[in-house]
Parts: sequence; structure tokens; C-alpha cells
Amino acid sequence: MISSVAITNPFPGLRPFHENESHLFFGREGQTDALLRRLRQHRFLAVVGTSGSGKSSLVRAGLLPSLYRGFMTKAGSRWQVVVMRPGEDPIGNLAEALSNRIIAGSAIEDRAIHRIVIDTMLRRGRLGLVEAVKSANLRVRTNLLVVVDQFEELFRFQSRQKQGSEDEAAAFVKLLLAAAQQPRISIYVVLTMRSDFVGDCAQFRDLPEAINDSQYLIARMTREQQRSAIEGPVAVNYGKITPVLVNRLLNDVGDNPDQLPVLQHALMRTWEQWQVDSDVEDSLDIPHYQAIGGMKEALSRHANEIYDKLDEKGKVIAERLFKCLTEKEADNRGVRRLARIEEISAVGNVSIAEVIKVAERFRQPGVSFLMPPVGTALSGDTTLDISHESLMRVWDKLKIWVEEEAESAEIYRRLSDTATKQAKGKAELYRGIDLEVALQWKKERLPNAAWARRYDNNFEAATAFLEQSEAERDRKAEADEKARKKAIRLRNLIISGLVLLLSAMTGIAIYAYLQQKKAVEQEIKAFARQLAADGKRLVTGSGADSNLTGAQLSGKRLVTGSEADSNLTGAQLSALSFKEFSKDIRFEKTDFSLELNSALRQSLAKTPFRLNHDGFVYAASYSPVSKTLVTASSDNTARVWDAQSGKELARLNHDGDVNAVSYSPDGKTLATASSDNTARVWDAQSGKELARLNHD
Repeated sequence: MISSVAITNPFPGLRPFHENESHLFFGREGQTDALLRRLRQHRFLAVVGTSGSGKSSLVRAGLLPSLYRGFMTKAGSRWQVVVMRPGEDPIGNLAEALSNRIIAGSAIEDRAIHRIVIDTMLRRGRLGLVEAVKSANLRVRTNLLVVVDQFEELFRFQSRQKQGSEDEAAAFVKLLLAAAQQPRISIYVVLTMRSDFVGDCAQFRDLPEAINDSQYLIARMTREQQRSAIEGPVAVNYGKITPVLVNRLLNDVGDNPDQLPVLQHALMRTWEQWQVDSDVEDSLDIPHYQAIGGMKEALSRHANEIYDKLDEKGKVIAERLFKCLTEKEADNRGVRRLARIEEISAVGNVSIAEVIKVAERFRQPGVSFLMPPVGTALSGDTTLDISHESLMRVWDKLKIWVEEEAESAEIYRRLSDTATKQAKGKAELYRGIDLEVALQWKKERLPNAAWARRYDNNFEAATAFLEQSEAERDRKAEADEKARKKAIRLRNLIISGLVLLLSAMTGIAIYAYLQQKKAVEQEIKAFARQLAADGKRLVTGSGADSNLTGAQLSGKRLVTGSEADSNLTGAQLSALSFKEFSKDIRFEKTDFSLELNSALRQSLAKTPFRLNHDGFVYAASYSPVSKTLVTASSDNTARVWDAQSGKELARLNHDGDVNAVSYSPDGKTLATASSDNTARVWDAQSGKELARLNHD
């Protein structure tokens, strides 16, 4: 374990180096000299670099200590330094910073009054800063340095100014440029700005020219400069670090755009792990570095450890707190955002004390995720800030929260804009997916007026618009439901009526069918009895009964082509009558047709022999000159029989039912008709097909 010797952690973590930490600020010596040269020449300096390049640390721990030591010749070593950030009130924040640093008076009331006076002077014109400094009566040969840190906040502020209001952002820029350019009072101005915002400077007159003349673009540190930044603070604080760990750190940093803050945080955590695990004589080594998760995981793991120790309410407050302190611009750039504790309290709908309790956990010794740093008392009026933008890009939870806040802001801005247009008659109420998304957003994110003020002052109108849209949706849904139910009732009435009508019609149809069936059955039975009576009188060659005419047997005259056909025998007439009858009633292969066929068979069965087919017998005809009989059947054949013995003499084949047959008057030929769409002529004696007549 570590000995009782107290060794202070030399690494600040994510926060910038302070003025009093210049002895720990290694690797930037040449850059500090370059800043001094440019500032001495122009009295205006823009320190520009990527996020994580160390702009603030270079100014605070490099430039300022050099000024205090008199390293800028001819300017002397007497300096008053005012450090401020534009935030949401650039001129007001400048007045606050000036009143805290250069205005005499110890009472809170006096400082408050002086702040109001200075704010008024600053807003009078472009020389307002000069007049405010003159009124402060600074000591002779005292220089004033105004450091505007995070200057890019001014661009966000300008984009949110109300149309038609005074351009405060432009006025703020004029104050700075005029103060640096006038010769009467020794005022110097230094800006720190992310390089990806340089193009935005063109929005302000004379600012691009001033930046072109005195810009200092911070280059990435070389490997040797990084080595110095690692080994120097360790040596100053009487620690030791193995060369293996130094090389591992340098390799892990690589081209990470957040190389410096992430490296500083990893070193801070590794030092703490070394103090817990090892003796003072031991060196910081690979196991200490691996224990904190290495460069890749150290920061996110550390932040999650703090978050996970909070109770459920504390976690909700932490989420609201960090969402208030971060923002994603329309061009997808993530930026820090200052917020007072009382504002965070109102947004989260919790007490100021509860916000402070959570904030303290994220700025306790060895943490430095929030500013101001540990040791500064917090109150409702205290302005909080995340220590570095890299926290937004590295902490896994905060990355999610930033995206959620950006999405929430987009939904609200669109809602607010539509509400304004709808009030002017230029837009309609929300409906469909727009309404559902807005309602879901309201339910999940619980926005309030305090939260919305960071975007605009239209929350009440936007909320009323959303409620009106929801009410209109519900009203329409209720009307649609009533119409639907009415339509259902009408449909049910129609269906009921149709069912009753169908039931009545079905009853009538069934009754008619049964009556018809009964009549047909009676007719069939009568016809069957007639066929049976005819069969009894059927003889093969002589007898009076065999020559009964069709008229005598059925009351019908059959015309087959000649007068002789009217003398067909009872068997012929019965068979042909069956055919005509079954054709008329059009029952094919039904119980009725089966009964008729059975009757015909029974009739023929009364003869001394049986003429067998494999299907229904549709027709029969006697030869006018010989004692032969031909029959037609559904078995696709017509057959010629010896009328005395019943012997089959010939079989005439078709491709369908044979439903009609007839002898020629001389008895030498036969004609048949079939459902195969043909009529055929045959030699009556041999059964040879003589001709075929095709039909469509």
C-alpha cells in the first residue's frame, strides 16, 4: 500500500489546466511563445483548434502565467484578466465578469449595482467596453486582458435571437474589436474557438479580417511533446512511471481527436489506482492502467460508476442535468451549453438542493466531469458546465442523452412553429403520424416551460395547439365510431330483412319443389305402370297386341319418317316414349330417370328374353321387313338383336350416349344419333358404318 507521504495527483482529468498549474503544463512551451508574439503585435488573438486540442489550457496555464511574469516585453507584468463565455447573454456575461474582477466594492449590493451600470455602458455603443474600463480607474500601467473562452457559443446565441430585435451578437463583437483597436487604454482580447466554427465568423463585419491577422491554429502535439506531457507532471510530483506504460499510452492515444482530455483523464485514473494498489516506491505500470479500463474505456467506465451509485431519482436528475449542459447543432456538431442550477431545477421539476447533491457527485475530487471545480460552493445561481466536449463523445450514456435531446428539441421546434402558423391561418392542426409522434414525445419526455425556454418562449401556445389537435382527433374518432355503429345497425337490419325474405322464399320454393316432385313421382309411377302393361302385350312376331299402334298405347303419334312407323310395336313405343318423357322432364341420372329406366327394363323383362346393355336404354326400333330389333343405350352403343331369340346380332359403337335409333323403310340400313355430336348410318345386316354426319 501507499506510504503516509501525501502525493498530489498531477493530472487534472477532463477539465482545463488552471493558471496555478503551469508547473504541471508540459509539452507546449514553444506554442506559448507564439501566442505572446501575436498578442503583442495585434492586441487581438484568436486561439483556434479542434475540440480536444487544449486551447483553454494553453491560454490559462501557458499564456496567462507568461504575462504575469512579464514575458511580453513593453507591456509589463501588471495585468487584470477577465475570463468569460458568451453563453446565452454575451454582453450581460461580459458585464458580470468585469464587475467581479475590476470594480471596487466588497458588498454584494455594490457589485450588483456596478454590474447594472457596466451593462448599461456596454450597450451604449461600440466603445462601451473602453468607457467601462475607464470608469474602473485601474492602476497606472495596468493592462486589461479579456479572454472570451468558447467563443463559438456566440454563433448559437445569434441563431436564436428573435427577428426584429437588436443584434446583440454583432454588438458584442464590435465591443471586442473596438477595445483592441483603440490606442487610449491598454486592452487586449483573446478568443478561444473550435476550428470547425471559423467559417461562422463571416457573419460579423471586420471579425474575419481580425482573425486572419492574428490567428493561432493549434497543431497536434508530436509524440515527444505527448511524452513530455506524461512524464513531466509525474516527475514534478515525485512519482515514477515505467517506460512500457508511457509507450503504451502514446500508442493508445494515436490519432484520437480527443487525445489530450482523454489522455489526461486516463492518467488521472491510473495515478489514483496506483495510489490504492502500490507503495510510493513503485512506479505507475501497465496493471494500474489496465485496471481502469485503458484509454478506450476509462472515461465511460468512470462516469458510469458514479451514475450507477445514484438512487433512481438521482439518475433521473443526472440525465436532465447533462441534457441541459449539452446540445447538438443543426449541422450535427455537439457543443457545451452553460446552465444555472436553478434552471436545471426547474427543467427537472426538482429542488435546487437535489440538483446540487447530484452535481457534487460528478465534480468530487478525482472526478472533474462538471465545472466549476471542486471547492467552489454551489447555489441556485451557480452556472454549471461539462468539463470538456469529449465527455459527449466518449461517455456511452451521454451520447444517447445528447441524441435524445436533439430529437426532442426537433419535435418541439416543429410543434412550436406549426402552432404559430396555425394561429395565423397558415397551417392545420396536427393529425396522423405528426400528432402521434408529438403525443408520444410529451408522454415520455415530460417537457415543461422551463425546458422549452432554451429553444423559444412559445411553450404555452405549442401545448395548447397539441391539446387542440388531440381533442379534434378524439372528436373525429367519436363521430367516426358513431357513424360506424350506425352503419352496422343499418347493415344488421338489412341482413335481418334479407334473411326473413330468403326464409320466406326458401319456404315457398321448398313447397313448390315438393309439390312438383310429388306430381312427377305420380306421373312416373303411372308411366311405369303403363310400361309394365305394354310389356305384357309385347310378343315377338304375331298376335294382335304386337301390332298395337303408338296412339293406342300412349295417346301420342310418333313420326319417324314414314307412315309405316305409326305401327310400331308396344315395345318400340314404350322405349321411344321413355326417351321423350325423360327428355321433357330433363332429369338425367337422377332417382326419377333411374326409376324410368328400371320401368323400361321391367317392361322388356316381360318378354321371353332379356336384352342387356351396360347403361340406360334410351330407344328401341323394330325392322319393318325382318324380325330384328335395335336398341340405343347410354353405354355408347346401339345393338341389333334377333327379335325371336334375343341374340345380339351386331354392336354399333359411338363415343357418347346413343339416344336415338331408326330403321330405313326397306330395313337395309340403320340410323343412330349420339351425344358425341354425330349421327351415323349403318348396314343393318353386317353392322358396318356406312356414313357419319358431324355436328358442332
